[in-house]
Formats: sequence, structure tokens, C-alpha cells
Amino acid sequence: MSKAIHPRPRASQGFTLIEAMVVVALVAILAALAAPSFTTTIANQRVSSAAQELQTLLLFARAEAVYRRTPTAVTATGQKWEAKVVTGGQLLREIVASDAVTITPGSDNGVVFDVMGAATPASGSAPYLLTFSATQASRVQCVRVTGAGLVRQEKLAAGQTCS
Repeated sequence: MSKAIHPRPRASQGFTLIEAMVVVALVAILAALAAPSFTTTIANQRVSSAAQELQTLLLFARAEAVYRRTPTAVTATGQKWEAKVVTGGQLLREIVASDAVTITPGSDNGVVFDVMGAATPASGSAPYLLTFSATQASRVQCVRVTGAGLVRQEKLAAGQTCS
């Protein structure tokens, strides 16, 4: 009596092409649904980043005015913001804000910090106010410089105004 040799059934390994295509289609659908929320998140992050950078520049200018015992000014030319010594115009530091962010100053010609750290807008009266916004952002950032030279930041919902 001889035993018949039957080949063992082979265990399947890997994925079929159809299974891989279904997974790719599901990932594409999920990515398409998530993209709009990423756009808002990125716009909000750009607004926050620009506000934080300018707040840091204002604090730096104030500290330099007190340290050097000479007035300093923070002024803007387009998206470029500069901290300078008032007498002589020595550039201390500059930042360039993203073109995706709109910065609206409350008064023209920036703000000046005196040797005691107090702030005076170059035109107008204190407080010096900056509004940061972006096209698809869901919020607005406000940076306020008080007459005493304190620099504060505030987040508001889109459509609200800084005061």
C-alpha cells in the first residue's frame, strides 16, 4: 500500500493588488477631508509666530534702551521691522514677517522706548497697538505696548478688533 503524496496547501503571504488599491483610496479620502483643517491650523500658527517674533523684538528694544541709557525705536518698512538706536540710527536687530501675515500698526512710524523703558508711539498716543491676521486664520493676535513699556499679547477670534 502506497500513500498518495498530496502537496500541502500554501499559506498566503502579502497583499493582493486590489487590497493595496483599497487602502490607498481610503488614505486619499481621509487626507482630502483633513486638508481644510490643516490650512486653518497653519494660518493660525503663522499669525502666532509673527506676533511672538515682534513681541520679542519690542521687548529687546526696550531692554536695550534701558541698558544703553539711550532711546531706541522699533519701526516698520513693509514686512521688515527694525529696532534701532534713535540717536545715530544704529541697527540693533531686525525681523522680516511672513508675507502670509498682515500686520496692521495702530499708528505710523513705530514706537520709541526711552531710557527708563517707557514707550511712546512715534505718532499718536499710548498704547501702541499691532494687529496680526492672515487670510484663512480663525483668530487675530494683538500686541499692545503700554505707556509704561509693557508688551502684552492677546488672542481674539477672527473678526474681532484689538482695542
